Amino acid sequence: MHDDPGLFECMYSMRAMRRLKPDPVPEAMVERILEAATRAPSGQNTQPWAFLVVTEEAGRRFFGEKYRYWMRKSSGGREPAPDDRSQRAREIRAARHLGDHMPEVPLLILACGKRDWPFAVPEDRRVGHAPPSYGSVYPAVQNLLLACRGLGLGASLTTLHQMFESELHDYFGIPDDYGVVASIPIGFPKGNFGPVRRHPVASKTHYERWASAQ
Repeated sequence: MHDDPGLFECMYSMRAMRRLKPDPVPEAMVERILEAATRAPSGQNTQPWAFLVVTEEAGRRFFGEKYRYWMRKSSGGREPAPDDRSQRAREIRAARHLGDHMPEVPLLILACGKRDWPFAVPEDRRVGHAPPSYGSVYPAVQNLLLACRGLGLGASLTTLHQMFESELHDYFGIPDDYGVVASIPIGFPKGNFGPVRRHPVASKTHYERWASAQ
């Protein structure tokens, strides 16, 4: 197993790793990151999450080809110029790389959530499927991502699956009372972790009233 770098080092150096090796992820690592995910807190301890682990080639290719199609469709015309070395250009290229190579990613985890209407939606407006309980599932997703970082695995949180979610339900047999919250491609990274660049805390923090931010 990879040496644990420590919680704060994981948080300070965890970035979306979109360039992944095709090497299989050991089952013991998969079990460990799933165990970490299920340790997350949730509203009223309902634990509304469920995880679909996809390692077989057919399932990975099905998801990957759908993802690649929608990545190309949604990003058409936004390809940066070859000589553009800006941060934004690098991010776009990395996202396109993941989309183009998604069928080759060795491990895909679909984080799903039990559907539950938010309190703010009146009963007379609750039409169709309720959304999954995002607020209770995303802590589990973050735990999973941190566990990946701690074990030296690369991962990224993606939501492009929304463009073909009904097809995922049909193909993988996901029940209607669950929604897919995040799709997480995982593998051993080709690049290096952190340090990450973030805006200063002071530029994002307000005390007592909004206008008090510096």
